[in-house]
Amino acid sequence: MGQKLNVGLMVTKSGRWPQELPQQRLEEYAQWARGKMPHMNWIIPGHVLTTPEEVQSAIDQFRAALTDVVVMVYGAFTADDIAAAVCQHMDVPLILWAPHEPPFHPEERLWANALCAMMMNASSLRRLGYACHTIYGDPGEDAAGGQVIRLLQGYGVRKALSGMRIGLIGYRPTNYYVSTFDEAAIRHTFGMTMNSTDLQVIRETMDTLPWEDVAQDMQAVQDAWDTHQLPEGHLELHSRSYLAIRRVMAEARYDLAAIKCWPEMTAMHIQPCAVLGRLLSQGITVACESDVDAAITQVMEQLLTAQPPFIADLIDLDEAENTFTFWHCGNAAPELHSAKYPCRLCNHPLIGQGSAFWTALKPGRVTIARLHNDQGAYQLVLMDGEALDRDRTTRGAMCQVQMDHPVRPTLEALLSRGIPHHYVLVWADCRAALKQTAQLMHIPVVEL
Repeated sequence: MGQKLNVGLMVTKSGRWPQELPQQRLEEYAQWARGKMPHMNWIIPGHVLTTPEEVQSAIDQFRAALTDVVVMVYGAFTADDIAAAVCQHMDVPLILWAPHEPPFHPEERLWANALCAMMMNASSLRRLGYACHTIYGDPGEDAAGGQVIRLLQGYGVRKALSGMRIGLIGYRPTNYYVSTFDEAAIRHTFGMTMNSTDLQVIRETMDTLPWEDVAQDMQAVQDAWDTHQLPEGHLELHSRSYLAIRRVMAEARYDLAAIKCWPEMTAMHIQPCAVLGRLLSQGITVACESDVDAAITQVMEQLLTAQPPFIADLIDLDEAENTFTFWHCGNAAPELHSAKYPCRLCNHPLIGQGSAFWTALKPGRVTIARLHNDQGAYQLVLMDGEALDRDRTTRGAMCQVQMDHPVRPTLEALLSRGIPHHYVLVWADCRAALKQTAQLMHIPVVEL
């Protein structure tokens, strides 16, 4: 999903400083970068950069590779000229990274003086009108290596989102003003475009699918889940709608979509909850109830974690246990289902006329997020907690999350800010990465 981030990594020093430590850092940081972030495309000059000619050659190499971000590691003290040249000749973000000083010895010279150099360079860049990120510490420290990873993840998400095409399948459910969206704000904030497909196209595609494809999918579903509670004919409609939405998404070249899942789909007996869960298992986001902002949130979480998120309603709280209950009709990806609680593919839990997974979701650490357009400007709401190992207590897909902060004040804050009812849960600790990503896109973050 999306394009790879092209990252330039350079190790630098000024001419009079010894070569041994910078060369060691070049090898160490190149190995660390490729090992920690193999999904990124690394452009790394093979030697420590010192002279103007070496720096210009590296800049030419970066530009030829369409580098998106440059990381400049201080092999040793580096004067202002190298960072200034990168900013002048490359219109990309620059991360200055000063490692800790090697162990001191009273009879030995200073070997790096990297922190001093970074402070000097950052000050000079500010005078010249350039911005940069500054990192101090070693790769194994969260405040250093961890922060570099989060910055590059954020730039990777920003690049991936930019140019993605959102499909609007139908418009919005009846009287759901909360599902309206601001296409101009989406284009301005995320660089994403939108196109639409009528629900009738899904119906027509369903009717033209080869029977052998439908039969094969029906058999795969029966092999995977208990389907005995599906009404007669619903399994075939499930398979047809699943295959049709996949085909329409591919033919329209949609990277993600939001679908008007009722009332028309209800009338056609294809309420698609379980279909959306299956698609999500394949990395395909189709958000229910035409919630475009939840769809974008979900894709951000997917890009950062490579895990399937869960769009859910917040339906209850328990102050004694400090839990929120999250539930939806049955759209949870199969990977999220509790291993000890059998999943059933059933009819829609509220109004029938479709397919839905009835299951409790697995325990584990969760990050909860929601992009919200507040009077034309986006903000990102972040919460987190621990999904508990609990049984399903109503029809549909659900989990109880013991929140990190008191649930009653959190609820009051959500209500007072007008945050919508859908939240996107992902079974990973990505709060810091989501926050960094939002900041890079100039989106205010509301932490609860």
